[in-house]
Amino acid sequence: MSRKGLLWLASGCALWCACGPLDESIEADPSSEITEQLGAESNWRNEARCQPPVMIGDLTPAPGHTNVLDQAEVDGAVFISTINVSVGTYALWKLEDVSRGREPAEWRTTLLLGDLSESPRFLTAVGRKLFFIVDDGVHGEELWKSDGTPGGTVLVEDINPLGDAFLASSPRPVVVGRTLYFAANDGVHGEELWRSDGTAGGTRMVKDIARGAASSSPGPFLVAGHRLLFAADDGVHGRELWKSDGTRDDTRLVKDIARGPASSSPDSLLRMDNGRVFFVADDGVHGRELWKTDGTRDDTRLVEDIRPGPEGSSIAELTVARRTLFFTADDGVHGVELWASRGCADDTRLVEDIRPGAEGSLPLELTALDGNVILTADDGTHGREPWRSDGSPEGTLLLADTHPGSPPPGFEVGSLVAAGEKVFFYAHAPDTGKELWVTDGSPAGTRLVKDIWPGPASSISGDPFLPFPVRGGVFFQAFTDVHGVEPWWSDGTEEGTEMADIAPGAASSSPFAFIATREWLFFTADDGVHGTEPWALPVACFPRR
Repeated sequence: MSRKGLLWLASGCALWCACGPLDESIEADPSSEITEQLGAESNWRNEARCQPPVMIGDLTPAPGHTNVLDQAEVDGAVFISTINVSVGTYALWKLEDVSRGREPAEWRTTLLLGDLSESPRFLTAVGRKLFFIVDDGVHGEELWKSDGTPGGTVLVEDINPLGDAFLASSPRPVVVGRTLYFAANDGVHGEELWRSDGTAGGTRMVKDIARGAASSSPGPFLVAGHRLLFAADDGVHGRELWKSDGTRDDTRLVKDIARGPASSSPDSLLRMDNGRVFFVADDGVHGRELWKTDGTRDDTRLVEDIRPGPEGSSIAELTVARRTLFFTADDGVHGVELWASRGCADDTRLVEDIRPGAEGSLPLELTALDGNVILTADDGTHGREPWRSDGSPEGTLLLADTHPGSPPPGFEVGSLVAAGEKVFFYAHAPDTGKELWVTDGSPAGTRLVKDIWPGPASSISGDPFLPFPVRGGVFFQAFTDVHGVEPWWSDGTEEGTEMADIAPGAASSSPFAFIATREWLFFTADDGVHGTEPWALPVACFPRR
């Protein structure tokens, strides 16, 4: 590696930094997210003390179970889409704490829609309303909204009077200000870009990108400032990068990257803090490589042909840590290894050849932590273990050899999540089995949190749910022979790792479907009496960041 390559992080990229802001904008409501956040902070009540979790309500009386399929938080309340497996019907519920700071908490559960043949999906908060997609048995799959009351849970617009407006493959809607953007098919124009403010008059197609009955199939969507970036096929240029400010005239092709009707098929769009966007595309010459854009044609360009020629470098795991993009790539010489870039060819570099030779260390689960990335990689000696990198060779190091040699198949280090100033993960050690670990990014600060099931047995399954970050800690499920599978939470210390035996004894409550608000962590669990139902744990059980 040249001296120039070693100094790239410090020097940055003049061309990249000189690039201006995106050239157009979606008009956003100035009283939207920032004002709401300030209001929420000013109305913050004194936190309740940490108490054991409580059941919110018996939504589906036994022997039924309330299995949650989708969920969203709106202004402190949680909306859940559920299925009653015993009868095969779906419903939409609202769960809210109405105790106004009194203890014990008082809960209100409101059935908004019931006896549905299909699940409400894509639950999305827009201001203080919930938007979602559902088939009510009359209109097909259409756009609905709810203000949290049964009477205020209504169809927004019958976009396709002859059938479903939404496909199973539709990308998830996104929110800009108080406007929802989504892909829908009105039965005339094919699947195109739409927008809605929650009124019938304010629900309209933005543009018929592929004219006529053909579909441009826009998405997935990236909100970049006050605009959308997405892939779409207009039937002329192939599937390429598009942008929209929410108006017809300013919904346009950014660049025909693969000239003519061929498709560059841009994906993995990721926004940097400075407004620039990285993505992966194939221009038909260089294969699938790393590109960048500021939303203009002239500054949408290939960053670097990492693997020279048409084969492509198999870019994946794009992650931003401060102003640096970390990702994995195969240059055809070193195998799949860790790379980093700030947007120019001169500063796009192999960070370190962790596993020398063509096999590659196959880095996975790149997780940003204070300007660094924590990842798992296999250097060919220690097996798959946790690593840390600051983007330089000397700052890329093994954090711990959790299992000397290689762990058993299915028990490798994994499930990395950042919470506060730490990254939690699961790892298997011969003496403790698979358990929760934590790192602050240093070898000395990488350790087992607690041997929950003492001895070599594992409290964490071979295919676990990810730990769920809440402020500076995590919520997760773990098993012991005494308590079964129960909810646990941890601040990263052994003494700060606790559990609730919701299903007493060796029975399992099997917690699932985690979502947090300002004051509560919601989840489902089975106490052995009521079946699977919603529960809540105060966020006061978790440390501030």
